[in-house]
Order: sequence, then C-alpha cells, then structure tokens
Amino acid sequence: MQLTREDWVKAGLNNLAEAGIHEVRVEILARKLKISKGSFYHYFRDRKELLDSMMDYWEDYATKQIIHSIEQDNSSLEQLLHISINRDKKIEIGIYAWAKHDPIVATRLVDIEEQRINCISRLYQRRGLTLSEAIDRARLTYLTYVGWMTRFESNTNFDIDKMFVILLSI
Repeated sequence: MQLTREDWVKAGLNNLAEAGIHEVRVEILARKLKISKGSFYHYFRDRKELLDSMMDYWEDYATKQIIHSIEQDNSSLEQLLHISINRDKKIEIGIYAWAKHDPIVATRLVDIEEQRINCISRLYQRRGLTLSEAIDRARLTYLTYVGWMTRFESNTNFDIDKMFVILLSI
C-alpha cells in the first residue's frame, strides 16, 4: 500500500487528537498505518517536518479554507458559527494542548486565531458595527467558542446555540 504525505499528516493529527503530541512519533504512526518507517522518510526529513506539516495542514483546512468559503459565498456570521460548532473538535483541542508546551506552536496558534477573529470581525462589520466594536465582539465570540469547545463534552449545560444567539443580539 502506497501512502501519501497527507496520509502521514492526517495520522499525526489523529494521534494528536487521541493521545497528545508525545504520541506523534514515527514508530507509533508507522505501526498504526501498518507500514515501515522508511515510508515516512520518503516524505519527511524528521519528526519536526511532520509536526510543521501538521500545523500547515490544520491551518489550511480549519481556518483558511473556511474563511475563503465564507468570503466567496458572502456567508453570514450565523453560517460561520454553525460551521464552527459542527466540526470535529478533538484535533483543535489537541492543537491547543500542544501549544501550551511548545512556544512555536503557541505563536502560530495566535496567528491563526487572529485570522479567525478578523474574519468574524468583518462579519460583524457587515451587520453595521464599527471596526472597534466588531473586533471586540469578534474576540468575545471567539472566546465563547474556545471555552465551549474545551468543555462541551464534560458539561452538557453549555448551550452554544443559546450563547451565540445572546452574542448576536447584544
């Protein structure tokens, strides 16, 4: 079976989500993928290159593609929020946990968060808010999402739909 670079990246992200960054190792991924470690080195110089590729891949599909789609389709803030709360959160939670222990990942995560917040801000501006108001509201909306994302499985009393209705009506 011939694996692609993307297969390795996805396997790394899945292991990150399931077990944390310490379990994203060549030997473990090769075993899960049922392939020799040599396949890994066909695509990557080392583990660091895999980890960088994982962040690139995640940023692209979990942020850039969504922002591009929202802007191309002239979608509403409500549509963006609906997309966000219906995505699988485990990889995202894994990224946040990883960022706590890796300053380079933490810096990249801040950049990614700012892309997301800027997108939300533009959507608030379309609703008539000033730039300053839109940025503040976007940060509050994003923090609500992040807080919910980290707690939704443990505490079912957090009703994200209700929280977003309140945020959108303020």
